[in-house]
Amino acid sequence: MSPDKEKQLFEKYPKIFSNLKYTECGDGWYDIIDALCAVVQNEADNVIYRLPEEEKEAAQPLAAQVKEKFGGLRFYIYGGNEEIWGAIRMAEAMSHKICEDCGVPGHKQPGGWIRTLCNPCQEKRLTRKLNTDELLDKIRAT
Repeated sequence: MSPDKEKQLFEKYPKIFSNLKYTECGDGWYDIIDALCAVVQNEADNVIYRLPEEEKEAAQPLAAQVKEKFGGLRFYIYGGNEEIWGAIRMAEAMSHKICEDCGVPGHKQPGGWIRTLCNPCQEKRLTRKLNTDELLDKIRAT
């Protein structure tokens, strides 16, 4: 994720991201992660509100890792409850239908690395790969 988008998430949800230094996915999933964090923090606040003061800090869910794996979002978290884990499963499932790069509808694309992308973003990636391969061939030839 771009530093700007990552900063927006970290500032909007400082409690969830207090232990995380970076994310490992594209900007296209920003809206999914943003909506997920809103649900997670709302549920956490509702649960924490009812706890004794000495238990409140420990009850806050914390993001452990946010990344792409096998073409889908993985949102690993410390803590939570069934509602939070259900929201995470839903967000992860939605990511398999949303382009990781730009956020429009996408699908699994063929290639060495499984990615969920729209066709234009897949074309951009293939073009960059071809340009890189051509450059490497020129370097090897010299």
